[in-house]
Amino acid sequence: MFFVLNAEKDNKLKPSHLAACLILLVGLTLATTGCSKSASDKAASDNTQHETGMQRVLRTGKIRCSYLLYSYYFQKDPNTGKLSGIFHDVMEEIGRRSDLKIDWVEEVGFQNIFPGLDANRCDVFCGGLWPNATRAKAALFSKPVFYSAITTWCRTSDNRFSKDLGIINSPSFKIATIDGAMEDIIAKSDFPQAKRESLPELSPFVQNLLNVVHNKADVTFAEPMVVNEFLAQNPNTLKQIAPDKPLRIFGNSLTVKLEEQGLKEFLDVALEEIVNDGQLDKIIAKYKLNKGTVYPLSRPYQLPVSAN
Repeated sequence: MFFVLNAEKDNKLKPSHLAACLILLVGLTLATTGCSKSASDKAASDNTQHETGMQRVLRTGKIRCSYLLYSYYFQKDPNTGKLSGIFHDVMEEIGRRSDLKIDWVEEVGFQNIFPGLDANRCDVFCGGLWPNATRAKAALFSKPVFYSAITTWCRTSDNRFSKDLGIINSPSFKIATIDGAMEDIIAKSDFPQAKRESLPELSPFVQNLLNVVHNKADVTFAEPMVVNEFLAQNPNTLKQIAPDKPLRIFGNSLTVKLEEQGLKEFLDVALEEIVNDGQLDKIIAKYKLNKGTVYPLSRPYQLPVSAN
């Protein structure tokens, strides 16, 4: 710009030169504006990329949920696609109370739960998951919604395991499992010598039960809630071994990415609210489960004793 003004002052700049300089000046101005805009866009993009899960939820006004189909926890009508289940209803209640939309974005298998969270395809795995030490290395877990006991099941006519579950730990026996599911984890850790009749991770859990019934496997490990639904349609096909000796007792939790402490704390507060005011009991009662299939949470307080 200094060159143009100085040249005009000295009356030495030809019109063609002046036009060229003006074009150059406009180009520089546009380039400067473009750089400024590009830097601004980049800063906004960086802020979005580095926001926490809770910040993203607040910015978008929604919680993106993945889920896994598992009876009573999470169900999907094959004809209408309508979703239901205990954890579906729990999350919708959390959304209602916090004025957030629940966006059901992805159905996953057991082995895709944590990769989906890590890739930010969802904010929360909302299908209910049993925490253990291995899984705690990959994700954070909310307070439990309720507890479940995992027990051993075999054919009704099979009496080989009634006295000692330890005999299952032998190459002579097969355990029905789904890859990455809890029965698969229990089989590998507690009964490593036994063979496994393995199914791919998105297989319906009922197929484990059918594999036992049809003699493709000898036992499987499951919570009574799921097996009782199967037995209602297939009576006298399976029996529970040592119901008073569960292999595991787990809380059923919501799951978030490992570093999302803020989002976990939000879920904890929301869950505590619906536990303390009795709404969780109403949600579970809606599904009319057999007695003893769900271990409810105890209240973290005691009502004061009446003075009268």
